[in-house]
Amino acid sequence: MVSFSSCEDEDKDPLAPYNELVKGAFFRTIDNGGIINRTDVAGSTYFVTGELVSDNDNSGIDVSDVQMWVEFVDRSKDDDPNTPDDDSVEATLFETADVSLFTTNENGLPQYTFDVGISDAIDALGLDLNAVEGGDQFLFKIAISMSNGTVFDEDNTGDSVKGELFFASPMVYTGLVICILDTPPTGDWKITMQDSYGDGWQGSAVIATIDGVDVSSSLPDYWTAGLGGSVGDPLYSDGEAMVNVPSGTSTLTFSWVSGDYPSEATFQVFAPSGNLVATGGPSPEEGEIALNLCNE
Repeated sequence: MVSFSSCEDEDKDPLAPYNELVKGAFFRTIDNGGIINRTDVAGSTYFVTGELVSDNDNSGIDVSDVQMWVEFVDRSKDDDPNTPDDDSVEATLFETADVSLFTTNENGLPQYTFDVGISDAIDALGLDLNAVEGGDQFLFKIAISMSNGTVFDEDNTGDSVKGELFFASPMVYTGLVICILDTPPTGDWKITMQDSYGDGWQGSAVIATIDGVDVSSSLPDYWTAGLGGSVGDPLYSDGEAMVNVPSGTSTLTFSWVSGDYPSEATFQVFAPSGNLVATGGPSPEEGEIALNLCNE
């Protein structure tokens, strides 16, 4: 039998009998994501699909419900302590999904999708839309209510459950507010790249796609480039690439392709204006990179 604990147990005896451990459930992520577009809030959504894994034969019968809470983080607030204008709003309950609403997935586990309309989230938070700016964040938080009244959330769920790939249950998901423009800014975009180990990006890359044409930017790989130097050489530790977006461009996207050791990789994307519009890493999320173009 494989058992798990959803509680923090740093102060517990690691050899405590199984029956003395606090056991619960976790909501393993199957998929999540969404675009929060400041220029189209009404059309913006964020979703989390997960499967419920519980201690009772994974049937979920020892779970009462799973809740979705939303929180707003004002990251564009004035840092001047003399003129504070922090519009952050603490987490508020958005949806409660009774376990009876879950469907059985191909893994034989109860599955559910929380689909959050951003306009609805703003209403639930009592938030003024004018306070929402590019770079701000919406946090989507999971809480699991057990049949015995115990509730597991981000505060009392163990780090192993929240952080390890097997559990895939972070309990908190972050949606960044961005602006999507009808046409992309033209000119020279800059990508700065770092590798913390100093041996380059081994298969990782930032890909700019301009009207369907891919342009790749990557740090050279020390192990295969044959360029001399050593691990830690600036050639492999830091790099910069320019991507020219010509006038008349209709579509522009940036994507992250993950190679070996992505935990060593970080990057930044700067628009032609010089504004920092995206950052990633360590371990950037694979796929399209969200660009914050609200100041362009």
